[in-house]
Amino acid sequence: MRTSELVVAFVALSLVGANANAQSGNVGQPPVTSESARERSGGPVVKGRALYEDTGQPAPRQRVQLVAIELLANRGGPNRIPTTMTNANGEFIFLHAVAGEYYVVAHPADEHVPSAEGAPFPLQSGDPVADAARVEQYKKDFPKITVTVENPVELNLRVKNPHFGSIEGRIASANGGIVANANVHAMKTGERGFGASTITDESGAYRFRGLPAGEYLVSAEPPRKTSDAVGSKSVSGLLGSTYFPSTIDSSASPPVVVSPDRVVSDINITLAERSLHSVAGTVRDDGDGHPIAGATVRLTKKDLNQTGIEAAMSNYFSTTDAQGRWLLNNLPDGIYVIDVRPSGLLSAKTERFVNKNLDLTVAGADVEDFTIDVSRGNRVSGQVIVEQSSGPTPAISIGIGSAITRVETNGEFIARGVPEGEFPLSVMIRPQNVFYAKSIQVSGVDLLREKLRTNAGSEIKDVRIVIAPASILTGRVLSASGGTPLSHVFVMLMPVDPSTAPAFIRPNGSTNEQGVFILSGAPGEYLLVLWDRSEPFPPHDVDLIKKLYPNAMRVTLEPGQHKSMDLIK
Repeated sequence: MRTSELVVAFVALSLVGANANAQSGNVGQPPVTSESARERSGGPVVKGRALYEDTGQPAPRQRVQLVAIELLANRGGPNRIPTTMTNANGEFIFLHAVAGEYYVVAHPADEHVPSAEGAPFPLQSGDPVADAARVEQYKKDFPKITVTVENPVELNLRVKNPHFGSIEGRIASANGGIVANANVHAMKTGERGFGASTITDESGAYRFRGLPAGEYLVSAEPPRKTSDAVGSKSVSGLLGSTYFPSTIDSSASPPVVVSPDRVVSDINITLAERSLHSVAGTVRDDGDGHPIAGATVRLTKKDLNQTGIEAAMSNYFSTTDAQGRWLLNNLPDGIYVIDVRPSGLLSAKTERFVNKNLDLTVAGADVEDFTIDVSRGNRVSGQVIVEQSSGPTPAISIGIGSAITRVETNGEFIARGVPEGEFPLSVMIRPQNVFYAKSIQVSGVDLLREKLRTNAGSEIKDVRIVIAPASILTGRVLSASGGTPLSHVFVMLMPVDPSTAPAFIRPNGSTNEQGVFILSGAPGEYLLVLWDRSEPFPPHDVDLIKKLYPNAMRVTLEPGQHKSMDLIK
């Protein structure tokens, strides 16, 4: 059976996004167990076997990575992390390994977790104590090896058994025929919902691996139309889907219950007869008409009454090819909103332009040659200065309206595709909770308190940004009744005197499963405001905050201070 790799719905944006820190190499390389592997590879060899710690059985489809010990001290910038996959017997091998010391990290390849949880090394949070504790735990969790040219390294890994389940079945047409290359989707319902997609093989069969226990809605849609003239990539949403067993109404589809270590078979779907269409077009510059390559075209149903994972998986995405062409498939009749924006890859080679939105009506037929003209917008450039930094240089990005750009290692930046209007200038810094924007100035204007004004065809130069070590507040939120930690509680710092604080920034965050929060920002006196999901977002006005939250605690953060306290709700 040919089954494509699962695609998380939210990661549909990977068409426009970049890998965060790790660039994998040797992914899916078949393990080699021959004793002559080192001779054939011409370099150091690392090989071994992964076994489940609870059963001792081979652990297949484990993503195994070699993380150099230097990465734990300096995690900034792109890093190539050698990666391979265990086979059905749990075996893995790295050829051409570079001599050095490594931690050997293994995670299930089919695991559906946020990027931070799936990272090959602990990401920095800005809390030095918590970060140090995570690094020490990491060193205990994963074995360290030394790779030399002289001798191969062989080891056994004991890995946690995720006890995943699977769903499998077949897709048939309305007349009972086999449907090869059909798109099949599985949506896990509940608080931590996610979506996955795969494609049927030549016999119409599909299988989802690596599914956590829970209830799933399973749907399918016809194979995507292709065009030899269009080299764009696309991801189809759910609007043209038929849900198990054969309904276009998701609420009428019985959930598929997945249990640990079990395969749910015969989840067969017969595609309903319905009118579905494709939409194709071109993105081009509105000045000289040249095609825009690498643009992201997103299509959503106008006034769609959906929420959560189903809403996320109802989006359609396409990236334009070298001729600016794009293609979307399996759309029912209706009115849609098309959003066109530059690639999320902040590369110097990627063309920047102003985001554009427009309506599109699909009515009974395919839409062809839909041309979208976009504006180059304005340019804003300047310099970023980092104060009192003895550690690694932070990764900094600048946002102005819909435009975003990366700050170069010399501190310079140029934002292109800046729209006309008035916008706050945002400074985004990684790792989080380490620095804050101390000042932003251009031509005597304080951009921490005023918006940046841009006119058509304008260019703004010499923006000066200073970032400095942030003041940090961390702690826990506990229940007033029993003192138990509360998760998913939002915490915000509201300046007591707004006239002395940034006008567009209110440090805020939410507690994790252990009730822990971390906030960072400028030094000053703040009101601490707490609220949960059932409560409305607090107003921006401090006078209203004082009326709505008369018992809000006051806290003063000194420059560069790290303060910890528990809060009661």
